[in-house]
Amino acid sequence: MKKMSMVALLIGLALIQNNRAAGKDEKTDKLADELWKSVGGEQWPNAQEARFSFILLENNKQILRADHVWDISAKTDDVKWTDKDGKEKYVKVNLVSPGSDEDSKAAYARWVNDSDSLFAILKIKDPGTQLKSEPQKEVDGFNCDVLRVTFQNASPMPNEQYVLYIDARTRFVRSWDYTPASGTTMRSTWEKYHNFGGFVLPAIHNMGGKTVRFADIQISMAK
Repeated sequence: MKKMSMVALLIGLALIQNNRAAGKDEKTDKLADELWKSVGGEQWPNAQEARFSFILLENNKQILRADHVWDISAKTDDVKWTDKDGKEKYVKVNLVSPGSDEDSKAAYARWVNDSDSLFAILKIKDPGTQLKSEPQKEVDGFNCDVLRVTFQNASPMPNEQYVLYIDARTRFVRSWDYTPASGTTMRSTWEKYHNFGGFVLPAIHNMGGKTVRFADIQISMAK
């Protein structure tokens, strides 16, 4: 009987551990699903094209603008920007196989940075994305759920991570911490949410003395 009791105890402990592990995954999945749906994620698989401009301001002065025509179904992006030497660039980049020339690499890097900044929540179910929920935290006076996101396959720099602080009441992201491979973390706000054809997206990120503003956002759906 004692041997049977010990076996039963070990089985019971194993079941408890499995349930806890499953509960953790369940919590992460539930949080991600609620967040994804809150911004219109259920429509995202039918999105065909996204047009938007990424504008970087420093002390209210524009220091960068990149215009995108992202063909989601064809997996290409037409990117227009001015490089650091003042030369205007216009590149159509294949997002599956970007090419090794400098312009293609620069255009791809712009797509990764700019689209992740605007569409991060819509992309959290993309293949290769890793998610992990963390304990609730008070951020700027608001009770927030916390979700760590790693876009492994989408980034040209591995191990980049985002920690999203999600308002527990509204289910919208209030801010995030961005940690590149270098390990230097930067926090930025998510502000001025608007509805763009059924997708609820932030038009502003503030980070210290710099501001990212998104303009001319248009999302076309497959017919």
